Amino acid sequence: METIKLEQEDGIAILTLNRPEVRNAINMKMVQEINEVLARLERDPSIKVVVFTGSGSTFISGGDLAQFGAVRGFEEALPLLSRVGDLLQTITNFSKPVIAMINGTAVGGGCEFAAACHIRVASEEAKLGFVQIGMHITTGWGGGSRLLSLLPEAKALTLLLTGEKVSAYTALSYGLVDFVHPAAQLREQTLTFAAKMAKQPLTSITSYMKLLAWKREGLPMEERIRLEIEQCAGLWGSEQHVGAIERFFRKE
Repeated sequence: METIKLEQEDGIAILTLNRPEVRNAINMKMVQEINEVLARLERDPSIKVVVFTGSGSTFISGGDLAQFGAVRGFEEALPLLSRVGDLLQTITNFSKPVIAMINGTAVGGGCEFAAACHIRVASEEAKLGFVQIGMHITTGWGGGSRLLSLLPEAKALTLLLTGEKVSAYTALSYGLVDFVHPAAQLREQTLTFAAKMAKQPLTSITSYMKLLAWKREGLPMEERIRLEIEQCAGLWGSEQHVGAIERFFRKE
């Protein structure tokens, strides 16, 4: 792969966006390669958690201006924006948990990418900002809509309408970031956290991810609870479940 690096260890896949010469800006080649890798990881039963990060001191700087900056008008812009938007929706809908390990600056499209992930862990040196408004555009990959779902409306609008870059701790106070660690400990702490999930059974992980999908689909609470109960009933009494019960009674 030309634009990303893939590592796999103990049920965790680490995807490093690897275009440091342009601060890991997203181009169509990167979109293609991420899509291909995610398709493989979704089918791979050995992988239970996916982690995205960036090479160097930047998470993602946004869209590659060499490609996006040359576009003019609706007819040219829509296909490019839609391709990245579709990728981020794939991440949002992924059947396994996806963590953004925000190792540095995440601005514009970089913030949109992070918002598409299920959990965000940031270096205390990271800066985050939805800077699009200062460029006379808006979020173009679905990030504004996701932000309005993630955060209280006033906090989301503050980020979107000011275009200001905020510290990792301010992002944490807003709810945009879930955990903050010193830069030197970011990878270790993130992978330790991911490992807590990766040691759990894949069937239960993907079943919980379905609960999230049903919520985001807007299903009524009563319907979601009915589906949750049915899902648990389908797992009940499996060989693995019975084995866990037997180990409990043996106090193992």
